[in-house]
Amino acid sequence: MSNAGEARRRLGVVTRYKGHVAAFSPAFWEVKDVGGAWTVQPPGAIPMVSCFGDNRLGKAHPEWIQVDAAGTPATRQSRYFDWTALCPSQPAVRAQAVAWVERALKDGGGDDLRLDDVTFARQGYCHCRACRDGMAAAGLDWATYRQETLTAFVREVRRLVPGRLYLTLYPDPYPGHLEDRFGLDVDQLKGLVDGFITPVYDLAYATTYWVEDIAHGFRDRLGGALWMVELYGLDVPEAALGRALEVAAFYADQVLVAYDRDLDKLRRLEARLEGK
Repeated sequence: MSNAGEARRRLGVVTRYKGHVAAFSPAFWEVKDVGGAWTVQPPGAIPMVSCFGDNRLGKAHPEWIQVDAAGTPATRQSRYFDWTALCPSQPAVRAQAVAWVERALKDGGGDDLRLDDVTFARQGYCHCRACRDGMAAAGLDWATYRQETLTAFVREVRRLVPGRLYLTLYPDPYPGHLEDRFGLDVDQLKGLVDGFITPVYDLAYATTYWVEDIAHGFRDRLGGALWMVELYGLDVPEAALGRALEVAAFYADQVLVAYDRDLDKLRRLEARLEGK
């Protein structure tokens, strides 16, 4: 496990541009996205794998999609969801996610990995047959079963990753919400991963008080674990993004800018954070 207090650069990136990888650390590369597409990361990038979000597999295997108690599937056609959520109780879904992890580590030749979309799909999900049968077999209540299912998956991946393992968290630091809404037992996960990353996305960052509220809440919620804030960068005005980065950097161990194509802009933002 890494030491949250060790020295590191202030700005990292989530990028689709090979020229950014050598310029920033860490540089995360989305090898497998929620649409189902695969893109091999360049050397030096840390692969991101969307484990339980996949529109393509959801279309091919509707029986793998998470459902609520009324049978409503967690798809883009339903409220709340921007992509299809596959159920981690399904053995085939878990096996596929593990296979993606193994491929990402092999393709890139690196030791580090970021797990993305490791979650149940908000409140009320999932009540598929695999979840009902798994809960009954384990003798657990519904909330505990969800948390144990995701923790067991992360534990399995932990054994495969020789380097640092990062995990994305939904931006809700309110006590109990990650557990109750998404099935993530943060206290158990602290012992399995080397760091957490929270995307806090906006298209303009015209105000930053809400960024501060979320960042402050996560600093308290995670209790000293390594934690990064990820801000959206593509076409966001540089001055506004810079202010948001400064706010986030006050609370987080490191800040990331996601998907911005402008290398010069990113370098200026890093210099701003470094006080140069």
